Amino acid sequence: MLVHSLCPSILGHESVKAGLILAMFGGRAADKSLPDHEDEMRAEIHVLVVGDPGMGKSQMLTAAAALSPKGVYVCGNTTSASGLTVAVVKDSFTGDYALEAGAFVMGDQGVVCIDEFDKMKTSEHHSLLEAMEQQSVSISKVGIVASLSVRASVLAAANPVDGHYTRAKTLGQNLKISLKVKLAL
Repeated sequence: MLVHSLCPSILGHESVKAGLILAMFGGRAADKSLPDHEDEMRAEIHVLVVGDPGMGKSQMLTAAAALSPKGVYVCGNTTSASGLTVAVVKDSFTGDYALEAGAFVMGDQGVVCIDEFDKMKTSEHHSLLEAMEQQSVSISKVGIVASLSVRASVLAAANPVDGHYTRAKTLGQNLKISLKVKLAL
């Protein structure tokens, strides 16, 4: 029922919808400890949906962000590294500096949906690594040193290089993104 209730205007793609739903529920869970280990495992699940244009990836991400209590939707081709993480801004009236939350900080303990992931610049991909792997965002500018928690699941969508996904090619050949970012997803 949950799979069919996510974006019901798009028929099919049950496995994609199931993956998004599992990431949404798993991304809000508290940290869990493994029974036989003292190590903690991360509760956040990152999902990268790669598919042909027109399959409804954007609509599914928009629906996931709308369903999540702390869901944030951004488009990769119009966002910057500071828009995803955190920025230092100067108040024009007082002259003081302050932190301005980006999508990851606003989506803490929720989901961050990134559409057009393949159209992001490499510098933006690199800014996501700390947030996805360490679950924090660090900043050190103009005398402000801070580390903010970003325990969010990343739901991303990308189009293949040739306009359609070729199963005979590897993920790296189908996408033009950094290998480190692919491994984090």
